[in-house]
Amino acid sequence: MSQGWIFVDKSVNPPVVRRKVDKIDDSVQHNLMNIANGKTDLTANLVADYKKRKLLQEVTTKSFILSKGSAFATSLTKLETDLTVDMLASGLWKDLKFKSYNFEALGAPLPRGHLHPLLKVRTEFRQIF
Repeated sequence: MSQGWIFVDKSVNPPVVRRKVDKIDDSVQHNLMNIANGKTDLTANLVADYKKRKLLQEVTTKSFILSKGSAFATSLTKLETDLTVDMLASGLWKDLKFKSYNFEALGAPLPRGHLHPLLKVRTEFRQIF
């Protein structure tokens, strides 16, 4: 009724719905078909209206292009972390790849604090009984 395609004829009893135009031109269907074909020249108001009516939904598609980098290998090799005397003596260290050191690492936290002497006595009593 908002498009003006039909009207309610109240001159007869009961009221009858009648056609007002001969040919129906559905602008919503036309706009949605244009969007489906890849033409996106709609105003922001129409897009927001179609989204609110759940006629239109935005879908984001992400694609990635992958290429081989400088360190590409088909098999994984374990990097050595320590240099041993055997490696130095045999000359094997020349062929191996070593893991780089992280000098910014804080290291393992040091143990600190102590138990109260009465807690130690209590644990000894529990072990006896």
